[in-house]
Amino acid sequence: MRTIATCAATAAIASLSACTYNVPLSAQSGAAEVMSTKATKGSAYIVMSPELSSLGRTVKPGLICGAHSYPIYAGDVIRSSLIKTLEGAYSSVSASDSLPTAAQGPVFKFDVADFDPRLRFAQGFWSGSADANVDLAIRARVTSPTGAELITTTFRGQGHGSEDGQGCGMGADALSDAAAKAIRSAMENFVDKVINTGALQQPIAQTTQAATASAK
Repeated sequence: MRTIATCAATAAIASLSACTYNVPLSAQSGAAEVMSTKATKGSAYIVMSPELSSLGRTVKPGLICGAHSYPIYAGDVIRSSLIKTLEGAYSSVSASDSLPTAAQGPVFKFDVADFDPRLRFAQGFWSGSADANVDLAIRARVTSPTGAELITTTFRGQGHGSEDGQGCGMGADALSDAAAKAIRSAMENFVDKVINTGALQQPIAQTTQAATASAK
């Protein structure tokens, strides 16, 4: 994995040269966990809060590599992960920063509850190690096309990553691994708590039938 660093000099693991190591992230999906009996051909809509859309933190380790910073921006990746996950249950998934005006399926509203990335380094005799942990919690509120509340819950994910070697840059790779695991775990937890329960199927079917009847 390639880590992009901006700094004044190449840093050894205990160097005091201040560097910024951007943490690379990639979308994760929980779609594989969706039960086939819970999949539908309908539409779903994603609305993320501004706080979740712009979610990010700058991680500072302890004494070792403490002069460096590790920015991690997760908002766009979480959006992509939610889309990929819901595509396992719905044939059409759209995401927006505002509520849809004419929804034809459930509206999933997401907000951040917790995002806590942490990083620490340990100095060995010949080399060092970086250990990272990421905790992620997202609040979900699902409403019908008419605005009736169907489900309100919080889903969570945790991840751990570690790297051995030399140089403070390996901290970004450890954080990247931990964040990927946390996001994937959160998506799988979302599927378990929302999609696979079947709690959305009957209300949505009833709403669809009512809308069809009123249009006749």
